[in-house]
Amino acid sequence: MTDNNNFGLPPQKELDVQKKWLAEVDKMLKSYKHYTPDKRLINYFLETDFDFEIYEYYAYDLTLDAMSCFQAGITQPKQEFNVDYFRCLRKLYMICPEANKITFQREFVKEWQYYSVDHSPYFETIVVDFHSTLAELIDLISEDCANVEKSVAEEFRWLLLVSPVTVLLKLFSRVIKNPSMIDFTLQICNSVDTLFHDRLLKIFHNEFETDKVESLLAVVFRRFVCCCRCEATGETEWENLGKLAIALCKGEKPLFNSWLLLDVVLNEIYTPNRVPTKSVEVLTKLAADILAPENQTPMIFEFTSSVRTKPEKRVLLTPSIIDMLLKLMTEYNQMSPKIVNNCKEVLRGISVRMRKQNVDFDEETSSYILERLNGMPWWVEYTMCTWIDALNVEKRRIPEVVFKVIYPETAEKEQEEEERKYDTADETSDNEEQETQQENQRSEYEKFRLIKSEEPITGDNIPAAYIRSIIELGLFDAESVLELLHTKTNLSFELSDLKEVVKNTLKACYLKEMGMSQLENVRIVVMQVLEVFDNSSVDDHENITRSLADSLPVPVPKEDFPKWTHNIKKSIIIPPLVESTEKPNASWPPNEDSKTISKGKLRAEVRKIRAGQRLEREKLMSLALAKTENLYSKYRDSWVDNREITEWGCSSTPHNVPFLGATNKTKKSMYKHVEKYEDLSPVERAISTPVKMELIDATQQSEYGMDRMKPNGSINDRFASLRRGGPNQVFGGSAKRGGRL
Repeated sequence: MTDNNNFGLPPQKELDVQKKWLAEVDKMLKSYKHYTPDKRLINYFLETDFDFEIYEYYAYDLTLDAMSCFQAGITQPKQEFNVDYFRCLRKLYMICPEANKITFQREFVKEWQYYSVDHSPYFETIVVDFHSTLAELIDLISEDCANVEKSVAEEFRWLLLVSPVTVLLKLFSRVIKNPSMIDFTLQICNSVDTLFHDRLLKIFHNEFETDKVESLLAVVFRRFVCCCRCEATGETEWENLGKLAIALCKGEKPLFNSWLLLDVVLNEIYTPNRVPTKSVEVLTKLAADILAPENQTPMIFEFTSSVRTKPEKRVLLTPSIIDMLLKLMTEYNQMSPKIVNNCKEVLRGISVRMRKQNVDFDEETSSYILERLNGMPWWVEYTMCTWIDALNVEKRRIPEVVFKVIYPETAEKEQEEEERKYDTADETSDNEEQETQQENQRSEYEKFRLIKSEEPITGDNIPAAYIRSIIELGLFDAESVLELLHTKTNLSFELSDLKEVVKNTLKACYLKEMGMSQLENVRIVVMQVLEVFDNSSVDDHENITRSLADSLPVPVPKEDFPKWTHNIKKSIIIPPLVESTEKPNASWPPNEDSKTISKGKLRAEVRKIRAGQRLEREKLMSLALAKTENLYSKYRDSWVDNREITEWGCSSTPHNVPFLGATNKTKKSMYKHVEKYEDLSPVERAISTPVKMELIDATQQSEYGMDRMKPNGSINDRFASLRRGGPNQVFGGSAKRGGRL
């Protein structure tokens, strides 16, 4: 007789036993198909213990046979037979080898999704003790989530397959209380991967949700946020929810695409259910992290360029989102600096992504957003016009005092230029040099236009007013101010006067004006102001900067009230800013005529100019960061003995661990690093951005210790631990996603 082992088969005697058993099971399934279930055969299958593992080929056929009578199995006239059918499915699932369990899951989800109605709530009624069993399993798992017994994990896996929404909601509610369960959550979800990886599923939606077909985790995350808002949820639990959401988006094949999560998050921020404030803080931080450059997941959404675009699949209504974020910054200005800073980072991320897609707003959209920005503080308008190239702003607006300091004799220079046009005399080399200087000043003038001051500014007040405006912009965005600050002026200060002006301005603005709550911006802008207007030694500048930074008040979080609400409104999809009920006029959108072509050329020229300005700002910012890094390195050895400057060095900055790029290889230590990293503000994290060596000349590199950098941009000392992840550290990984089978 042929030995079955030579062919990878079970012994023939065992196969014969399985064939006999399969014949009885086949009779049972046929009785279900004919709506005449045989109780004896059902009991035989359920009550008999089998000491063999079913052969894979037999298990595959049996799975298909069991699913072929799925509809009959759950629609028997007597409820007890429907219960028995699911008991049979459970037992079949448990005795299948792992490969056949994957097949079982795929076929089960096919049958579940075949019908237009989501039957999973009904499944919960025909699974014996569904809710009590689920609660018991979660208790067992939470006791020692690192060593979950296989039988417990398999039972939980079965319940997850039967009713995924309910099971995940219960699991998530425990995870936010016990974040050590995140690893188990990822493992159990990956074991039933047919439900995940952005597969679209028809799932029951309650009255607070928009009924649409979407991925399982999109439904669960939205519903879970709503549940957390309906009950008292602690701040730590909200933060753990953010960690869980990020964890679901990690890995080479993430369970949840980060861009789909962004879509859900933005809609939840837009909804009127913004209670408690902590929930908005967590959601805006999620959006900022997803839009950060470290997220290398290929973008699956497109940005719209019109305020009239209606919601569509895989489209972000950019004008509506920008408008929403600006309103949030105004609403939470004095309530939560973290939300304002998160909104800034979201806007920065959107601007970078739009630039990569070469998106240009049409005239109507640009006018709408600029009108909104005109009602914001000038430093917000200036920064947004600097970041968002899609607005096509030719001249950014600056306060009148800054304009006058930079261009004190603009009118006279223009008049001289007109006279020079008609001057036919020969020009000397000196005149040629003067012409070049005037042309450079003219190009600088083309960058800006003034905001007329409501109050007259006298000559004596101009220096202090100028410094205040510079610091206002610098506290909001350190990079944007460098372009103005390093424009040549005729101002001069005594060090004592300059220090007093800076001190008074910080006292009046820090934590009081919109978006001015990031200590790292204070250090950068103060160092740069001292460098431009004072000739003292670098050590003096460092001491003054450290002293001023240490004297600033510490942000005190305001009481978050209410912490929950039952007055929940229906979640809505972000709508367009302008509802169009009729066709637009012939001039909207403009036809492809010569006028449009000339505007296109103008926009291309503006983009070219702005790209050059951006390169210059990056050079100045890289130099400013290099100086700050040199300061950190210089004082590193003294931190141990000098407790007064501990905070100055940001000693709690983690090592070079990407917040949004950890793969399965780093899963064990992932959450420890995330907790440390989340304590930092966005700007404190941004300070560790690698310096762009190519933008800084050799002399400056040597002066600030940058010549010690390796070719890849890291420094040969301990300060390398402060650097952020580079472009090769990916978030997400493979672009391949699961879908309908």
